[in-house]
Amino acid sequence: MSAINLPTSPAFKMALLRHYIASAFLEAMTTQYGQAVYVLNDSYIPLTADKVAINIIRHIEAPYIDQFGCAMGQAMAAQALYEMLEPGFMREAVRLSAYGYRCLLAMYAEIANGATDGELPPGTVVETLMTGGTAQ
Repeated sequence: MSAINLPTSPAFKMALLRHYIASAFLEAMTTQYGQAVYVLNDSYIPLTADKVAINIIRHIEAPYIDQFGCAMGQAMAAQALYEMLEPGFMREAVRLSAYGYRCLLAMYAEIANGATDGELPPGTVVETLMTGGTAQ
């Protein structure tokens, strides 16, 4: 069984945090612009939950791992993601914290100015979950 299938695994928790953050960001941008899009000057970047999650991996999590190593970097990235959500996000409507909103706006400002959009970092291993919980 893949570790991501275990609700107590760090991989599962990180994926869940990314999902919550991406959903909250999409909702915020849809509320602001009437559609799931990031706007900076004349740049319009279409948003999807998967693409936002991938950008979180590349632009927020990967720098921690690159700088501090896998174990410490993942722990620091997990704390950063946790702080990007309003307290109580597990029992209420999921909302970004002010910190999370600023982080994602800064990330998308970099993307609007030419940073990589929607690509995982080099060397990333992806497991695709199939029906029944098996990994491929």
